[in-house]
Amino acid sequence: MNIKLFLFLLSTLHFSCKENEVSPRRPVKEYVVEIKHIQQYAKQHHYNQEIAFMIDYSLHSGYNRFFVVDLKKGIILKKGLVCHGGAKGKNNKGIPTVFSNESESHCTALGMAVVGERAYSSWGKNYKYWLDGLETTNSNMRKRVVVLHAWEGVADEEIYPIPLAVSWGCPTVSIKFLDELDVFLKKHDKVLLYSFQTKLTP
Repeated sequence: MNIKLFLFLLSTLHFSCKENEVSPRRPVKEYVVEIKHIQQYAKQHHYNQEIAFMIDYSLHSGYNRFFVVDLKKGIILKKGLVCHGGAKGKNNKGIPTVFSNESESHCTALGMAVVGERAYSSWGKNYKYWLDGLETTNSNMRKRVVVLHAWEGVADEEIYPIPLAVSWGCPTVSIKFLDELDVFLKKHDKVLLYSFQTKLTP
């Protein structure tokens, strides 16, 4: 083979490899099981069967992991960033490992909850939504004042690999995203919020 042709092909291969290199890729997630669980729970316990929220805490906090779900179509309508509880320094990285329903734990509580009434908040745009846990894993949400609220420090776009700041257990979103959620919540009542952690698909 001509040496010049060989060097040209080698350089082309090298360039092609560089083009195909990627940063750590977004986890591939399918939420068929989770959405079906919400659909069944909503029907069985007489909650809203049109719209629901879910949070996948197995995703890094720099990724969109708060989802608005169309329960009739079984599809995701919107997504955004959300903080998790810091657990007093134990969950300061992107993916939480410690969860709790205990007061003063500063932890996220997993399980099914229902979005309650809209009320004043000193954070974000001065409104929040109360949350009532429906399972033993999150039954103290109202007592702990674990609410859905906004904060200026939460970005509107994904920031991975940088993690979000942590909360004291509240699912905290950006001001813009809470306003988008507010539109749904003004139209629908008894909306479920399902918080869970699953194994990632590589």
